[in-house]
Amino acid sequence: MKAAFVVRFLSLIYGLILAAISFLNWKGPDFFWLGALNLYLPQVFWTVPGILLTLLSLKVDRSWRWIPILCILWVLGPIMGFCWSPDRPEPAPGDATLRIMTWNIKYKAPKSTILLDEITRCSPDVVLFQDAYRSLRGPLGNYFRKWHVYTSEQYVIASRHPLSHLEVIELPLAGRGKQQFLRCRVYLGPRVVSLYNIHFVTPRQSLNAIKATRKRIGDLPEAGSTLVRNAKIRTAQAEAVAKYLRDEPGPVILAGDLNAPDPSRVCATLREAGLHDAFAEGGKGYGYTYGHFLLKDRYPWLRVSWMRIDHIMASSGFTARRCWTGTGRASDHRPVIADLILKSL
Repeated sequence: MKAAFVVRFLSLIYGLILAAISFLNWKGPDFFWLGALNLYLPQVFWTVPGILLTLLSLKVDRSWRWIPILCILWVLGPIMGFCWSPDRPEPAPGDATLRIMTWNIKYKAPKSTILLDEITRCSPDVVLFQDAYRSLRGPLGNYFRKWHVYTSEQYVIASRHPLSHLEVIELPLAGRGKQQFLRCRVYLGPRVVSLYNIHFVTPRQSLNAIKATRKRIGDLPEAGSTLVRNAKIRTAQAEAVAKYLRDEPGPVILAGDLNAPDPSRVCATLREAGLHDAFAEGGKGYGYTYGHFLLKDRYPWLRVSWMRIDHIMASSGFTARRCWTGTGRASDHRPVIADLILKSL
């Protein structure tokens, strides 16, 4: 009887923890360092207590087994960001279609062939690269020689459709050095679409600071506050971009490495500015883009991503018919590809 009480108590605690995570994800986990840290951890780990409690329930108290089972399903669904969009209809006559790819390619010349294979296989109409310094000096430049291309610092925008009005706009609070994003226009026949190529500040240093506290637990609060400050910078950058989005007279596509999972205030800020996420609308599964390389030295067979920090977002005139991620062979990030439909006027 005592064992059954313990299992019931632990199951309720487990459920309350998941409820707290869900609440933080809804309100904005970036405001609290534990919530911000959890954003960048493999959420599948939250199924482990549920599996153990399910096994214990089957042994000592079968009547309560449904609680940890429901909790596991909650983790695998909303907490992990599972999406399953219905098949979208074909575009209607007069609609414009566009296949767009965004990719933080972490450019290294020896991987040009793998990059080109991925691009050729996906056959995008518009490509937006980040971390693509000097990438157009070799095979990639030859590949895009007949495309319309804009480039500045780390960014590349390449399009089969005409481009115009390139702007290089500075992001706030970049710290050492400067940080920018690109804005231009792409012409889909008579329709004009504003394109944004974005790369927000990385949380890497803050996460490394927390990792370093394994040997100095007393430093954890300060490391956690560093992560919150880093999240505030990213949110401020998103708010700066949102001001431009609200002034756009026509349809908009924003894509890039936001360094922010979907529940973050960064993505919420962009949604509040009128954008919706292509994978949430047209994707199937989790759409994770990052993490597959972190254990490659120790476990080369384990190439599993666990974060969706690269996004394609579009304004209300667009419908995402399909959205998916590519392979992780060429970069630390998987590319995101979306088939978008722009409804006729």
